[in-house]
Amino acid sequence: MADGDNKELIEALNRIEKKLGDIQYDLIEIKNAMPKVPYYGDLLQDIAKAVENIRK
Repeated sequence: MADGDNKELIEALNRIEKKLGDIQYDLIEIKNAMPKVPYYGDLLQDIAKAVENIRK
């Protein structure tokens, strides 16, 4: 590769790195905005109780 090609590649990689950083912070914001979901174990226990109550 020529020095010009290396420079372009480095610039492209730097832009990608910056975009990945932006995406990381966007994902954190999305995660914080999502409603909290109960733990799966609690959810499964609630479903099991609901099924038992249906049978009664």
